Amino acid sequence: MESQLLKIGGTLYADSQIIICRFTSPRVVVSTSLYNGGYLTADAVFNQRLSFFVNSEQDLPGGSMANYLRIVAEKRGLDSTRATGLLTNARMHCRGYSMATYNETIIEVVATAGVDGNAVRAGDAACYVEHNGEYLSVGGTINIIALTNVNLPPGTMAKALISITEAKTAVLQELSVVSPFTGNQATGTGTDGIILACNPASTVVCSDVGTQSKLGELFCRTVKDAVSQSLAKECNRGPQRQGAVHERMNRLRIDVKYAPDLVVRPSQAKMLLAMAQSIWQEYCWGLFTRAEVDQFFEFLKTRSLQPEGSIIAAELTKKMRESKLTTQAGGAK
Repeated sequence: MESQLLKIGGTLYADSQIIICRFTSPRVVVSTSLYNGGYLTADAVFNQRLSFFVNSEQDLPGGSMANYLRIVAEKRGLDSTRATGLLTNARMHCRGYSMATYNETIIEVVATAGVDGNAVRAGDAACYVEHNGEYLSVGGTINIIALTNVNLPPGTMAKALISITEAKTAVLQELSVVSPFTGNQATGTGTDGIILACNPASTVVCSDVGTQSKLGELFCRTVKDAVSQSLAKECNRGPQRQGAVHERMNRLRIDVKYAPDLVVRPSQAKMLLAMAQSIWQEYCWGLFTRAEVDQFFEFLKTRSLQPEGSIIAAELTKKMRESKLTTQAGGAK
C-alpha cells in the first residue's frame, strides 16, 4: 500500500481498491455518502473501488451500499462509527492530487474521476427510477475528498460543497465533456460524491468559502486540478483528445464516414466544428432561432470552407430535423 503524508495532518494510504485518509486528530466531516453521511466527527475518510458488477444495491455485500461501506471500513481497521466513505468504479491509481496554501491556510484534494459512462447535464431526463433499492449500474463517477486545516462552521462547510461542485462542473465545461445520452454539455455524472473535512481545533477560522473568497478560490483551484488529473489518467480526457477533430465530430454525432474529409485541414475543421457545437447548443437553449441557424448554414457553404462546411451543415441540419427539442429550447424550430 502506498502512503503519503498529508499537510493538513494525517496520512493518505492507497492501493488498487481504496484510498484512505487517516487524520492525526478528530475532524469534522460533511459527506454525501449513504454510510455515515451528513455531519460526522471522523478519524478517517475513504474512497472505495467497486470492481465487480451488481444488478442492485441488495447484491452488495451486506445488502446495501451503507452496509457494504461499513464492512470495508471494518476490514481496513477503521472505527466504523467514526468514518465515512464513497464508492466508485474508477481506478485508484488514476487518482488526482492537488494542494494549495495561503498564509496559514492549507487545502488538499484527492479525486477519482470517470465520465465515459454516465456524464450528464443537470436537468436531463432520468436514466432510472430507484425502486426498493434497485438501480441501474453505469460506469463513471467523480468522487472528491477535500481536506483543510481550517476550522469551518457547519453552514460554511455546506456552502463549500457548492463551490466544490461548481469547480468540478467548470472542469467538464473546459474539457467540453458531453452527456453520452443527450449530447448536452455535462455538469457532472449521475453518481458524484464529496467528502469535506476540516479541523475543529484549528485557530484559523473562516466563515466565507464562496467562489469570490480566497478560501473558495483555493478550494476551486485544487478541485479543478485534481479532477483534471484524474480525468486524464482514468479516461484520457485531456485537452489534446478533447480538442481533436474526431472527438469534436463525436460530440456533434457526425457520421464517422466523413472523418477523412474533415482531417485534411484539421485546423479549419476544428474551428468550424467548435462553432457548430456552440451554435447547436445555443439553439437548443433557445438563444438562436432557426432562421439565424440557417444563416450560419449559408456561411458554412462558402466556397473557401469546402468540403468541411457543407458536411457540417448537412449533418447539423439532419440533427435538427431528427431532434425533439424540449420546451427549454424556446420553441426555436
